[in-house]
Amino acid sequence: MGYNQWIDQQVDSDFQKARFSAFLNAIKARLRDEPQTLLPFEEVRARLNIRSQTDRGMQIVPLQSIIGSEGRYSDFDRQFLPRHEVTKARWKNVDRAHYNDVMLPPIELYQIGEVYFVRDGNHRVSVARQQGQDFIDAHVIELLSDVPIKPTMTQDELNQLEERSDFLEWTNLAQLRPEAQFIELTTPGGYLDLIRHINGHRYFKSLELGEEPTSEEAILSWYDNIYKPLIDEIYDTGILAAFPERTATDLYLWIMDHRHYLTQTEGIDPGPKTAAIDYTRHFGERKNRVKLPDPPSHAELEFIQWSKLNLLRQDVRVPLSNDNDYARIKLHVIDHQYFMGKDLDREVTFEEAVQSWYDTVYRPVTQAIAQQHIGEMFPRHTIGDLYLLITDYLHMLRGQGVEIQPLQAAREYAERFGSERGAFLTGVLHRARRLMKRAFATT
Repeated sequence: MGYNQWIDQQVDSDFQKARFSAFLNAIKARLRDEPQTLLPFEEVRARLNIRSQTDRGMQIVPLQSIIGSEGRYSDFDRQFLPRHEVTKARWKNVDRAHYNDVMLPPIELYQIGEVYFVRDGNHRVSVARQQGQDFIDAHVIELLSDVPIKPTMTQDELNQLEERSDFLEWTNLAQLRPEAQFIELTTPGGYLDLIRHINGHRYFKSLELGEEPTSEEAILSWYDNIYKPLIDEIYDTGILAAFPERTATDLYLWIMDHRHYLTQTEGIDPGPKTAAIDYTRHFGERKNRVKLPDPPSHAELEFIQWSKLNLLRQDVRVPLSNDNDYARIKLHVIDHQYFMGKDLDREVTFEEAVQSWYDTVYRPVTQAIAQQHIGEMFPRHTIGDLYLLITDYLHMLRGQGVEIQPLQAAREYAERFGSERGAFLTGVLHRARRLMKRAFATT
């Protein structure tokens, strides 16, 4: 058999394998409810507010990040496998060039956020993926938008994408508060509800001030004083785990409605935190529910009074399962005051130390716990319990000369102790801590 005949057989075999893989992918995608088709670039672009376009030149691009096409989105599946026989001749020509070591020109891509769309070179992408490549050379044109696109986005989600883009354009929040670009809803019409909240806040703000605030003033006031505090409570308490496949902003809307209902039925505004916990108790999925904080115990109230946190931060909670652990929290504050004074080379007031401990130690750790949904792996622990466990883990690592950030420490702790053997390993860590204390006590 001649070399050319062998190549003909190989490229024909490669195409048939690719077509069969596309068939299997279609079945798997239906069973798993995963996206099957590429995203059409023109439709995505039409639904977004594109602020600028920049030629990024030549880039090395991960093939898995290419999720759409400008004109051939119906010819290939989400993994860029050929869906139709009509692509056979061109696909085989590109594959043949691969076997003959022929250098093909770079593909051309559009980039939006972290994902890419093929402008030219669909068959080259398909063959590269079939041949097991992970990266490809590409000439990239980046389109800048306020709305990040997820690699898992489907065509059915484009309406939500458009609503989100319009909301960010109307409010200008992505520029005023950059973290607001991650505001995301899963319910149709939800962004209009957010706009109604802003307009309602603007009305009541005008009554309070005696004059109507500007649109920007009202938007920032709503975000800083209404939206963000409730979102922080949602993350801090870990209640998002009780509502799988929903976002924090979904919960914001539902909890605000529930808060209004409680105010109307009980005659007293319960505040955002109480409304959030009450809503979760009634409507959250029990199997996914983290341990919600009970009403403050006497020990917690005593700690809050001792630290004066209630005067420094509104609606503050430090919930612990074991009342004896508040003595450990007090030591954290006292140690923080000592080391803060050494760092600043001056005397630090108790009030300064408490505020700094809460903002730079306690909050970063508890936010890391909430962001990583670690509470789901330790359902018997409050977020305060997990704070103590993770800070113990941090101190253990520092004793070994390892310095890591709270987010990474929380992630590592969950990976090491959040499995089936978590209870055993956590017990080992507790015993190690007690032995260390005894050792220090005898020296």
